[in-house]
Amino acid sequence: WESYFRDSCRVPCRRCQRVWTSEWDSHGIAPRAHVAMYKACAVSCYDGDLLAAIDAAIDDGVDLLSISIGPESPFPFYYDVIALGAFRAIQKGIFVSCSAGNDGPYPSTVTNDAPWILTVGASTIDREIRATVKLGNNVELHGQSLFQPKDFHPRQPLPIVHPAAISNNESAAVCEKGSLKNIDVKGKIVICHMGQLRIEDKGKEVKDNGGAAMIVFNEQDDGYTTLATANVLPASHISYKDGLVLKNYLISTQSPTATISFQGTLIGKSQPAPQMASFSSRGPSTQSRGILKPDIVGPGTSMSCPHLSGVAALIKSAHPDWSPAAIKSAILTTAYTADLNGNPISTEQNVSATVFDRGSGHVHTLRALNPGLVYDIEPDDYIPYLCGLGYSEQQVRYIVQRKVNCSTPTLIPGAQLNYPTFSMVLGAGDQMTYTRTVTNVGRPFSTYISKVLSPQGVAVKVMPSVIRFKDLNDKASYTVTFTRLENVTRSSIIGQGSLVWNSIGDDGYKVVSTIAVVFV
Repeated sequence: WESYFRDSCRVPCRRCQRVWTSEWDSHGIAPRAHVAMYKACAVSCYDGDLLAAIDAAIDDGVDLLSISIGPESPFPFYYDVIALGAFRAIQKGIFVSCSAGNDGPYPSTVTNDAPWILTVGASTIDREIRATVKLGNNVELHGQSLFQPKDFHPRQPLPIVHPAAISNNESAAVCEKGSLKNIDVKGKIVICHMGQLRIEDKGKEVKDNGGAAMIVFNEQDDGYTTLATANVLPASHISYKDGLVLKNYLISTQSPTATISFQGTLIGKSQPAPQMASFSSRGPSTQSRGILKPDIVGPGTSMSCPHLSGVAALIKSAHPDWSPAAIKSAILTTAYTADLNGNPISTEQNVSATVFDRGSGHVHTLRALNPGLVYDIEPDDYIPYLCGLGYSEQQVRYIVQRKVNCSTPTLIPGAQLNYPTFSMVLGAGDQMTYTRTVTNVGRPFSTYISKVLSPQGVAVKVMPSVIRFKDLNDKASYTVTFTRLENVTRSSIIGQGSLVWNSIGDDGYKVVSTIAVVFV
């Protein structure tokens, strides 16, 4: 590792600091899991430090790695330190989950997209930590704030100041450090545009200049995603739509006022849920179009990855002999794609999310523990896949840490990997056939029947359409042929669907493989 990355490390690799605790938080996903924390980053993350942290964890014999860190942009896997370290981990049977990134909602921003990593996007849940803005015209706007002061009870509504309407300086609009020193904000509620600056930093600038409170409203791209942050003063983060209401109020009166009240944690009030978080990075993957990324979504920001790591820990505990790929398969094929109201999971704009937004869907913990069938992959199975990406033998060797032969007969396209989802690019007249092998982990003497929801403009044929198993751990293979149909009007350059294997009998297994298509 260090010989390869010596030139890219700006500081010498430091041995990682470990902090051991006896148990996970008692309210976590896997409450009896033991946790080891490896300090890999301080102000910045360096390649050598990340690899050292991963290697230390592997040497310590961990069962899972949860990494809420990622590069600023996607890299080829042979130059991606997390992908390299994660491959060594899965060679040792260690499951690896990583955050998809925080560069959404823009397409092809997903990182940590190697197929041996569980790539986790971020979604919301039906919980909010409410901070309600009441305008002078009695209109209420519900936002969020983790800071819930109990002593903020002004006798009168406070005057509102909107720096963006006073200064042409963009830094004042987003309340950057030093931008409010020449604006009278003392004793007032200050309105800050979201922009790229952390909400906590905006609040510090407001407080340092005597502001009494703060309202942060989204830009259009962030839509309905609001964050409960640890503010340094009374504050509320409101949606783009409510921000428009606020701005209309400001221009309707010469003396705008408001108050902010705090209601604490509310369950069931945040609808729709789950919903994609605006910042969650999106697919398609730029490094491997044959693999659907992100894989899955879970609640939280950087916490979405640890949530999925907790689910993986539960599966590992219930099935200690399962490989990392089998655990991932269980999570992906049992996910759900509808919100609590029964509608398709939506984006931050309140429109239906695509497979490149939410992957296979939102994690369903209980179903993942008993998936019925799994798609397994051994570490060496990735070699023909990597060769098929056009990597040289030397580049593949960087990843797998041994000599390989990338001769033509061993190459496979990305979508041929035994992955639990399907992802492909289809041009005019294209027809693609892929093989999958499933392992029975449900019940002996079981039968499954296929059901296909074809993407618009694509014909899908599964052979055979019925698979049978006599014993546990028996395997069965099938092929799927995707044919792009001619003269079919499509509403999007993206096609999405699913292949479902339904078990016959009372066990009720439903094994879902998401289908993603990009039309060119």
